[in-house]
Amino acid sequence: MKGLVKKRNACRTALLPALLLCAPLAPSFAANDFTSAGVGTTSAQFLKIASGARGAALGEAYSALVDDAFALDWNPAGLINLKRKSLVLMHSPYLADTYADYFAYAENAGEVGAWGFSAKYMNYGEISQTDSSGLELSKFTPYDLAMSVGFACYVSAFNKEPEDRFVLGATGKFVRSSIINTDNTVSADIGLLTPLLFEGNFRMALTAQNIMGTLRLDKENSPLPLIVRFGTLTKLSPYANLTADIIGVRDNLPYLALGLEGRLPVYKDLDVFLRGGGNTRAVNDLDGSRNFSLGAGLRYSSYQLDYAFSPFGDLGSVHRISISLSL
Repeated sequence: MKGLVKKRNACRTALLPALLLCAPLAPSFAANDFTSAGVGTTSAQFLKIASGARGAALGEAYSALVDDAFALDWNPAGLINLKRKSLVLMHSPYLADTYADYFAYAENAGEVGAWGFSAKYMNYGEISQTDSSGLELSKFTPYDLAMSVGFACYVSAFNKEPEDRFVLGATGKFVRSSIINTDNTVSADIGLLTPLLFEGNFRMALTAQNIMGTLRLDKENSPLPLIVRFGTLTKLSPYANLTADIIGVRDNLPYLALGLEGRLPVYKDLDVFLRGGGNTRAVNDLDGSRNFSLGAGLRYSSYQLDYAFSPFGDLGSVHRISISLSL
């Protein structure tokens, strides 16, 4: 009888983080969510752009692997994987003369957990404003900005080792969008990591991003793009990781992402990484090379440099360069 009670308590402990994650989403769904009928119904599309070259090179299957300050944009529970302080920077020349930048700082606070803050910026270049006859009236520069503060903490099995505990993370964010008019809103992300399973070689993640908030730039309010991810990490060996994410986005169909990362140790303080991945997000939407990504990384001591290449068919290609420092 005592054993049965212990098992029930263990199940309740395991389910609690998942319930906490899902509860805020209950009022968020509409009839056209997660279908093709939702295309064009959400604002702040820049929130869907992958931050960091490593995650982008893995086909955007990264929610269960992220282990630096980029976790604030993928899965806040991943902040718990920080060994020390982490500072990350990314610059990405994006499509049609736009560019995206990302900055984040995070640190581990021991048994308390981990915390961090970030800023994500998207610039769309200079655009001419004209009247009905085509006469130029002025110029304006649209941009989007998101600033976030997040934390992660253990929520189960405090008598066990850290890798045997569930981790819950949350992020609060301020979002601003400016075209000609400007509007602001607040939102939040929630993330969950399971303990390491199967002798430390497998882990699952569940995240919900942009779970609330709307922007009004003209006559109608448009919600932020709610993103729900279920991710897995499989450690094939000490030198190879396999990642997979099933991703549902409020304004489109769900899609699958897969990634593979290999580490080549050159000597004690120097590692080289090779990465590749793909996803099914735009299988029928674009012509030309698409749906895959490639990348590489170089880590020397506490410094890491990563690069990712992602083709978008006839729209062009996206390059990402990111730098990570472990302080």
